[in-house]
Parts: sequence; C-alpha cells; structure tokens
Amino acid sequence: MNLIKNNPYRILGLLVGASAAQLNKHRTWIPQYIIAEAEIPIEFTAYSFEVFGTIHRTTENIEEAASKLDLDSDKINAALFWFWNGHPITDEAAFEAMKEGNFEYAIEIWSRRVQARSITKGNASAHHNLSTLYFSGALKDMFEEDEMFEIALSLKIEFLESDFIKEFTDQITDEHFKITKKELQLLFLENLSQDVGFNISKFFEAVSNIEFSAKQDFMKGLVQKPISQIEQQIETAKSKRKANKANAINAGKELYNNVAKEINQLKSILGTSDIKFSSISDKVAEELLQCGIDYFKHYRDSNTDPSSYSMDLFRKAKTLAIGSVAKQRIQENTENLQEWINDKPERDKQKRIAVDFEQLKNLIDRYESLPETVANAKQLLSSAKPYLNNVKNALGSTDELYLGLSSRIGSDAQGMCVSEINKLQERFANTYDPSTKVAVIFTLKQKVDEAWEVTNTISAMDLRSDFRSRVNQNKNSLSGLRSQLSQVTTGSGRSSSSSSSGGCYIATMAYGSYEHPQVFELRKFRDDFLAKTIAGRMFIQTYYFISPKLVELLKNQKSVNTLIRKALNQFIKVIKK
Repeated sequence: MNLIKNNPYRILGLLVGASAAQLNKHRTWIPQYIIAEAEIPIEFTAYSFEVFGTIHRTTENIEEAASKLDLDSDKINAALFWFWNGHPITDEAAFEAMKEGNFEYAIEIWSRRVQARSITKGNASAHHNLSTLYFSGALKDMFEEDEMFEIALSLKIEFLESDFIKEFTDQITDEHFKITKKELQLLFLENLSQDVGFNISKFFEAVSNIEFSAKQDFMKGLVQKPISQIEQQIETAKSKRKANKANAINAGKELYNNVAKEINQLKSILGTSDIKFSSISDKVAEELLQCGIDYFKHYRDSNTDPSSYSMDLFRKAKTLAIGSVAKQRIQENTENLQEWINDKPERDKQKRIAVDFEQLKNLIDRYESLPETVANAKQLLSSAKPYLNNVKNALGSTDELYLGLSSRIGSDAQGMCVSEINKLQERFANTYDPSTKVAVIFTLKQKVDEAWEVTNTISAMDLRSDFRSRVNQNKNSLSGLRSQLSQVTTGSGRSSSSSSSGGCYIATMAYGSYEHPQVFELRKFRDDFLAKTIAGRMFIQTYYFISPKLVELLKNQKSVNTLIRKALNQFIKVIKK
C-alpha cells in the first residue's frame, strides 16, 4: 500500500509522535549523508523498516517528505498509516522484531494486546500498529489479501472509534489543533479509498460490517465519488462524439472501458433497484447507444461498413440499461440496425447495378408522365432493354432484384397497352355514327395487333412468376379480342361471294334468294366499285357488321321487305346506267 510504503515518516526513518527536534535532525542530516555519498547511519533509518522494501533516498524526496509533516493536518494524514509508539513496553519490542523481519513475533505481541474485549490505554496503539502492519502488504505470504484487509480495517476503525484517539492526536499535533472522532474516521477512510488498487465493492462490504460514528456519512460519499467520476466520463465521451462523429465509436469504447469496473462495483454495493445506480447506469447506456448511432449515420452511405462496431456498442448498452425507456430505445435501434445488416446483400447488388438501376428508375418516372399508349409501351421496352441486360449480366437471370426490375418495366408497358385498348373499346361502344364506328373498329384492330406484339415481347422477358401469370391472362384476353375483330373486319372470315352468310344479307332477305338476278347486280356493284375505294370498303365492313342484326329483326316483316325491295330496284336501275 503506497500510503505506508511512501509514508513521510518512513522515508525520514521516524515513528508517529516524533518530536520537532527529531524531525529537524533527520531532515537536516540525512541529506548531508546523501550529498557526501556516505552510508546513512542506522539511527536515521531504523524505523523505516527496510523489510517493507528498499527506499531510494534523495535530497529531494527527503525534503518532500519533511514538508508533508510541517502542518498538523498533514501529520495526521501520515500518522494514520504509520506506526505509533503509544505503549513503549509493548510497541518497542514489536518494532525490534520488525527491524529483523520477524513479523510473526510482532503480530504475536500486538495480537495478545488486542484480544481484550474493549480498547484500553494499554492496547490502543496495538490496534493501530497491527492494523498498519496488515495494511502494509508485507504479510501476503502469511494471509489472504481479503482477510488482511478486513482485519486491518476493523482494527483501525475500532481504534479511531475509541476514547484514546486524543492521546494519539496530542502526540502528533500542538494543543491548538482540533479534530473530532468522526472527522478522523472520515479522513482515514477517504485516504484509504484513494489508494492504488482500491476495490470499492470489497471496501463497501468490509465497512458495512463495522459500526462506527462516521459510517452513514462515509457510505453516502463512498458511492457519490464513483458516480461523479462516471458522469465526468460520460461528458468526455459526449464531447468527443459531437466533435467528430467518425470518432464516436472510439469515444464509446473508451467510455465503456473507463466505467465498467465502477459500474459493476456500484451494482454490487447498491443493487439494480437503487435509484442512484439505475440512473447512472442508464446514462452510460444512453451515451453508448448514441455513440453507436452517430458513428453508424456518419458511415452509413460510405464504403465503410459501420454495422459491427455500432452493434457492439448497442449490445454493451443493453447490458447496462435498467430503465424501461433506455431498454426500449436500445431495442428499437438494435432491431433497425439488424434489419440494415440483413439488407446488406441487397444493397451490395444495388451498388453493382447502380448506374443501370438509376437509368431504369428515370425511364419509369419519365414514361409515367407520358400518355398511356401502345406506342409508348413499345418504346419503353426498347429503351429499357439494354439496362435490363446489364443488370441480368451482373446479377443473373434468376436474381429477385433483376426479376423485380424486369417485371416492373413489363407491368408498366402492359398497363399502357391495356389503357389505350380500353379507351378505344369505350369509344366504340359510345359511338353511334356508322362511318365513325367503322373507323374506330379499324383503329382498334390496329392497336390490338400492336399490343399483341408488345405482349409477346413482354412474355419473352424474364419475369416474376406472379406477374407472368397476369401477362398470360392478358395475352388470352387480347387473343380473344383479336379474333373477334378479325371476324368483324373480314366479314366473319369468309369471302364475300362464297355464301349467303358472307354476302348481301339484306338483299337476299328482300328477294328471297342469294341467286336472284337483282342480288347478283348488287354483288357486282360491291366487287367492281365499292371494294376498290377506302370509303367503299369501310361501307362494306359497316354493312356486314350491321346487316345480320337487321335481317334477324326484319325477316318476318313482309311489308318492310316489300319496301326494301322497291328501294333496291330503283337503286339497281341507277347503277346499271
């Protein structure tokens, strides 16, 4: 223990209670021997107990040690951790044994004195000195460290709780210096708590088993000190994190490493249910979490993968979080980060196809603002083809991202075709002028044929299975519509002169026979004149579209048929001229 090994009294070779004259003598003469490079006489070093370890004396450390004994308060500090000749008959014999390194005999002498049920004038110094010997660490080969610490602490506290401390302080200080029993106990415990290698949890446990005047006051201060130190570490980490987000991960690691020991000690002392512990532990957890978040955000869109480092801090934060708010925030961020980690393969794919992906996205955006026509659908497929091929080459034909992009392009193109075909069908249904209706039919047939080509192009693409099913359904519907339009525009698919069903329906009905001479004249007019002009062909198609329905409606109306026949006879006379 440094409080003993480097004690000013030990360096000067003095016991506690040495007179001012003795102090001045050692302060003056020891440096003289050092300067002269002469051996320092034993009378100046006898009470340094070199068996505790060799002291390398210099003029500087001699003066430094002496200066620490100038003030009464400094003398008290040093005296609490050095040997006191308070009962010469007993103590001097023990000191002689210690000079020779015979610790067993010194322990035997003082132990016999401290076995009394209470502290007396005759054994007060034995308590103090035996405690100091146990604290020195010189007995580590004889006792367990924890055992020595507990015995030493108990002996010292018993001494400082006794009514004989006044004799102790009177030998050290002048008559004007005043210090209470409680103040002396707190001074001792505070000095002890600052010693190198001090374990607060063990110290707390040892102190808690002893009753003394300053116990409650010391316990409060015992936990407040590490809490204050942890709070300072949190602020340091926060400042580093805010100053440089790229260094946030190191700030978090340093925070955890710097406070982990103190947090565990406080946990063992206070327990997780204590409000002081839960509060400081949650503060550390929150800062660790924020360090991880800031680091992740800084590198998220860069070539550096921050996920493993941030996740490590999140996990450390989780082990420290006590309150529900801190736990929930850590859990939410952990889940979000894990989702980001799980999506890494997908992000890597997108990086490989970033340029083509962006081009396809731009195409989709641009064609969404254009009219939904078959022509635009065809152009979209043509424009997207090279980029889709690049994606396919990079990812493979079965990759889900590639299939998704290909299906999206195909879906947009199919939607454009369906939209224009539907609009033309609605237009046909809402048109009553025969010539206009015929024009719509021909336009519809043309667009359906073009849409059929587009659909075949889509079918040849690599598609997701669910979308391919929709493409096939649309293709079947389109095939049926093509068939219907083909029948309408070609007279049910037969030659106009092949039979009565493909000929002049109304004329046949009016004259009663497809072979009637007047019907022949009308067919001749159709083939020689009407079929040779665009307008004539449109009339023929309209006629074939309407006449079957009229025949069905008028076939039993004799009076109407007579009127139609008379009208046709007049028309035939005109065309024969």
